[in-house]
Amino acid sequence: MTEKQVVKERGTLLSIWLILIALHGLFISYLLFYLRQQQGESSPSWVWAILLILALGKIVSVVGIWFWKQWGLVLYTVVVLVGIVVGLLLTGTQLIVFHDIIPFVITGFLVKDKRAYFG
Repeated sequence: MTEKQVVKERGTLLSIWLILIALHGLFISYLLFYLRQQQGESSPSWVWAILLILALGKIVSVVGIWFWKQWGLVLYTVVVLVGIVVGLLLTGTQLIVFHDIIPFVITGFLVKDKRAYFG
């Protein structure tokens, strides 16, 4: 008995969105560092390291989501939560929360009907 293979169709909207998330990861890291500099505080090297890890984490999570891996969704969730905490610590503004939550919610909306594809 052979099982039918399910055709996992990503769709144009989700494909474009995943690319935008990867670009967003790079942009938010730069934005956090820039806002820190504008506040007149010098940023130690560990700040750069954390921002780089978050940006790379978003990119890696997008690759996982692209290939329908459950760990991609989990990693994206962790990166967003850590990014929110780091953003709040570095900037002191709640705008950074919305900047990370809105893409997270949109991603959840786009993959909610495709949860069965993740394994």
